[in-house]
Amino acid sequence: MRRIYFATNRDPNRKGTGFGSKFSPDGLACLRFGWAERSGAAIAVNIAEEQLVANAQGTAEDPQQCRYGSLEVFAELRDAMARNAQDTLVFVHGYNSSFRDSLRSGFKLAAQFPELNILVFSWPSDGSMAPWLAYASDRHDAAASGPALARGLLKLTDFLCQSDADKCQQQVHLMAHSMGAYVLRHALQYYRKSSPQIRQVLGEIALLAADEDSNAFEVKRKLQLLPQMASRVSVYFNRKDQAMAISDLTKGNPERLGKAGLQLPLLTPAKVCQIDCTPVVEGFPGHDYYRSNASVIADLTAIFAEQESEQISKRRYQVEQHRYVIEP
Repeated sequence: MRRIYFATNRDPNRKGTGFGSKFSPDGLACLRFGWAERSGAAIAVNIAEEQLVANAQGTAEDPQQCRYGSLEVFAELRDAMARNAQDTLVFVHGYNSSFRDSLRSGFKLAAQFPELNILVFSWPSDGSMAPWLAYASDRHDAAASGPALARGLLKLTDFLCQSDADKCQQQVHLMAHSMGAYVLRHALQYYRKSSPQIRQVLGEIALLAADEDSNAFEVKRKLQLLPQMASRVSVYFNRKDQAMAISDLTKGNPERLGKAGLQLPLLTPAKVCQIDCTPVVEGFPGHDYYRSNASVIADLTAIFAEQESEQISKRRYQVEQHRYVIEP
């Protein structure tokens, strides 16, 4: 039975689904942690206990007596990383995704990347039956979830760095799909405001079908400083992505990063690598290829194994566009 982990700023829902589609009543950036296990189609969710103990004056919790769910999850992750020499992948889902949907995506990633531990960051997307109506609401909630993602990443990476060096020498990577890249943008902006210098806390960052502006890496208030957080940023796009085309035409958005790639690829930092998936992605809408396309999964496996960009098989480099193309 495979176990994955989660962090969420959703509202707790005790009706069997784990968490709902609204923010936690304790605040937009309030996080709860836990793990999930799947047997067949059934998913069992376990929320790590938070036990806050008041101090002698009864006015605030006593840090020495508190039990934080995050530390319980982080300790188990650290031990798994050390025991199995496995890195951890943090996954940020896109829009129109319920909490259960995000877990199903996490288990899919666990099957595709058995060499990685999976931690899902589940922000309160509506998971609506009418996704075209939920887009604006999800986009607002994605932006508001940026600080929660930033806090969660910093807590995890700080915990691992402060652990005994012999226990964990593995890395933390991040994958953001679709509107998850917009959550990441606002996490980055939270870093900018709260810290004088952005630290490199991640190994690889992969953006898949990013519902972001194609000029995002040229603008400081968007993703320009993202390369400072990681050893490499890989941008995957599909020129036939119909979901991104709809975002262009019906939502009034500029050209999308997940459809057109980088607007000025020759001016981006060397850490940023763009990968055109168009030749290998088939079917409509061509947006969730990270879940099922064998060629893309193989390419992602290579980057999480930290292979050099030019040495990854099935890639062809286009000098004039400063990008790689995955060939069939």
